[in-house]
Amino acid sequence: MATDASGSDRAGRSASGGGGSDGSGSHEGARAPHPSVARAVTLFEDRAEVVRAAHVEVQAGAQWIAIGGVSVFVDERTVQARIAGAGADAVRVTAARVRWRAHREAALGREAIDALEREEREASLRAGAAERARDRASRREAHLDQLLAKWARAMSEVPKDAGEPARLASWRGGAEALHAALAEALGASADARAARARAEEDARRAGARLREGSVEQPRYEAVIEVEVHAPAPQPVDIELTYRVACAIWRPEHLARLAAGAAGASAGGAAAQGPGGSIELTTWAAAWQATGEVWENVAARFSTARPSRSAEAPLLEDDVLRARRKTEIERRRVIVEARDQAIAAAGLDRGARAVDEMPGVDDGGEPLIFEAAEPVTLPSDGRPTRIEIARRSLPTELALVLYPEVHPAAHLRATVTLDGGGAGGRPRPLLAGPVRVARGGSLIGRARLDFVGAGEPFELGFGVDDAVRVRRTVDEEQDTAAITGSRKIRRRVKLSVSNLSSSVKRVLVTERIPVSEVAEVEVALGEAPGWTLDEKDGFLRGHVELPPKGLKTMSFSYELRAAASVVLPF
Repeated sequence: MATDASGSDRAGRSASGGGGSDGSGSHEGARAPHPSVARAVTLFEDRAEVVRAAHVEVQAGAQWIAIGGVSVFVDERTVQARIAGAGADAVRVTAARVRWRAHREAALGREAIDALEREEREASLRAGAAERARDRASRREAHLDQLLAKWARAMSEVPKDAGEPARLASWRGGAEALHAALAEALGASADARAARARAEEDARRAGARLREGSVEQPRYEAVIEVEVHAPAPQPVDIELTYRVACAIWRPEHLARLAAGAAGASAGGAAAQGPGGSIELTTWAAAWQATGEVWENVAARFSTARPSRSAEAPLLEDDVLRARRKTEIERRRVIVEARDQAIAAAGLDRGARAVDEMPGVDDGGEPLIFEAAEPVTLPSDGRPTRIEIARRSLPTELALVLYPEVHPAAHLRATVTLDGGGAGGRPRPLLAGPVRVARGGSLIGRARLDFVGAGEPFELGFGVDDAVRVRRTVDEEQDTAAITGSRKIRRRVKLSVSNLSSSVKRVLVTERIPVSEVAEVEVALGEAPGWTLDEKDGFLRGHVELPPKGLKTMSFSYELRAAASVVLPF
C-alpha cells in the first residue's frame, strides 16, 4: 500500500522536526536534484494538476530527496508525495516541501560565449589585416604619385620637336602605365578601407553580444524535497502530485455537414427535411507556459473550478424604495419600443441571467474529457489542439429567411444531441467557438452555447444566394377626433424569388410588436399562410418556390393606443 504526504504535513514537520532532518535537507538541496518525468496532466480553466515521477536510489534511514523539473509557479499547498510501485510497503513518506532557488548565471551558455569570443577575435584579425593592406596600398599610391610628378617634370624639359614619333609613343605608353598602376593602387586602398570597416563593425557587434551575454542574471527554479524513511538501501519511484498556474484550456468545435447533404442544399428541395448528417468534432485548445516539459503525457481536461471555495453566498438586504406618481405620470403612459433578444439555452428552454458564462460553461456539472493518445504540450504559450470527442448526428435541414434582417436565405441545421459514445454516459456539448463547413469547404465561424444531452440546437451553414427577398412596409396612422386614441396600420409585403433551376422550400420568419401594457393593443390583420407565436410575436410561413419563380407573401397588423399613451413613433 502506497504512503503519501502533503504540503500541510510538511508544515507540521518543519515546525517540530529535529536537526537531523534539516541537516539532511540542506545537504540534499546542495546537490543537483533528481530528474523527474511528467506522466499525467489534468488541465482546468485556469491551472493544471501535474503527476510527476522520479526514480531514486534511497539509503537506509531518514533522508530528504530533492526532485527537479518542477515549475516555479507550483502551489506548495497542493503538493502531495507518495511511493509508487515496488517498495511502497517498506518505504514511508513523512513530509514534502517546496524550495525555490535563485542562481546568478550568464544569459548565454559557455559554448555560446566561446563562439562569440572566437568571432570577435577573428573580426579583429580581419580588421588588422585590412589595415595593413590599406597601409601598403597607401605607400604604393604615394610612390606612384612621385613617379608621375618626376615624369611630368622630365617631359616638360624635352623640346616638342626633339623627339621621334616612336620615342614619343613610348613615353606616352609609360605615362599611361603609371596612371593605370595608380588607379589600381587607389582601388586597393578603397577595398582595404571597406574591409576594415566591415571587420570593425563585426567586432563591435560580437563584442556587444558578448557583453550582454556575459552579464549574470538571476534564474529561478523550484525543487520539491521529500522526506522518506527506508529500512535499507533500495530503488524507489517517488510520485508527486501538485497544481501549477499558467496553464489553461478551452473547448473548440468543428461542425461538418456531410457532402451529400451539402450538395442537396445547393441543388434544390431535397435539402429541406430529414436525411442529412453532421460530423461534430470537439477539441481542447490547451496553452501552457509553466516552464515544465510535458512530453507524451496522459492529458485530461476538466471543467471543475478548484480555485473557488465552497462557501455560502453573502446575504445582503435589498432595499426597495417607492414614491407617489406625479400628476403628469398619472395622466400619461410613456411607452418605450425596444428590440428584445429571445435568450434561450438550447431550443425553447428557459432564459439565463447572463448571455455568456465566464470560463468553461459546463452547465453546472464538472466534466472530465480524456485525450485518446499521449500528448506533448510545449511550454511556449501557444495553443495546442487535442481531439477529445467526435460524433455523427442526424440533422434536419431547412432554408430559412429573415427578410427584416437579411435579403438572402440561410441554410439551417437542427440537430438533437444524442449523448456520448457507445456504452458511455451522455456527454453534453460545451460552450465555445465552432467552425462550420460543408463537405471540404469551410463556411465560417460561429458561437455554440452549452447543449445538454438530448437537447436540440441549431447551426447555420451559410447563405443560399439563389433565394432572395424584397420587403416593403406601408403605414397608415389615424387619430380619433373625440377620444384622441391612435391607430397605426402597417402592411408588410414580401416578394420572394428563386434564381436557381430547382424547387426551393423556404421557411420565412417575420415579427409584429408585442404589447406589455393594457393601454396599447396589437392585433394581427390579414395574414394568409402565416402562423403567429403570440408569446414572442413571431410570424412563420412556408413557401415553395418553383425554378426561376416568384411568389408574394403579405400580412398586416394594427396597433391601437389610448389618448393617454405617449408612443415612441
